[in-house]
Amino acid sequence: MKFVLLIVVFTIAWCSGCASTSTGPGVLVIDSSNYAAAFDAAANVAHADGMKPAVMDRRGGYIHTNPATAGSIVEPWKPKASSARQALENTMTLQRRTARFEFRPAGIEELPNTNIGELTGPALLSDSGIDLTTYVGPIEVRVWVHVERMYKRGVRRGTWTLSTETVSKEIPADSTWEQTHSRFWMPTTRDVARERALLAGVELQLFAQ
Repeated sequence: MKFVLLIVVFTIAWCSGCASTSTGPGVLVIDSSNYAAAFDAAANVAHADGMKPAVMDRRGGYIHTNPATAGSIVEPWKPKASSARQALENTMTLQRRTARFEFRPAGIEELPNTNIGELTGPALLSDSGIDLTTYVGPIEVRVWVHVERMYKRGVRRGTWTLSTETVSKEIPADSTWEQTHSRFWMPTTRDVARERALLAGVELQLFAQ
């Protein structure tokens, strides 16, 4: 009984610090003179949060990170969850996060490119068609953090205890093709609190400079 009570107290104490990650701006507006510093700050903040940048495009203005496994209650060395509910979800199921930073000129509406022709120059690959390394004016910084959950195909859960859980094997009809993998990741939601925390980290590094 004492051991169970200790676990409950530790869980409440650990989750109480999760609410601090929900503070921060939804959109960060910077001047174009600070674009290089903000881009580097975004990459550093994402890396410090466990999401290492995989694709970085300074001209197009976006950073896409590799997924990072979310920390559970029993893993205090990993980044904390954004809320107590998310900490519980990370403990019960395996989840991961992926972040995407986007830098866009403020006040410019993005329209789809319907022109037919050959693309020339790397700047045309960006969504706005503007080279942000030479752009002059205010720039908006946004970030999207997507939460993915891992599922197992063919899981048969027990009605009374987890020890009775089994996994069925899928035998393909055509033996020449290999069996599909039994595990896959499914996007579930956005982590808005983590988005605000990342933008707050970018803002803090810019003010520190």
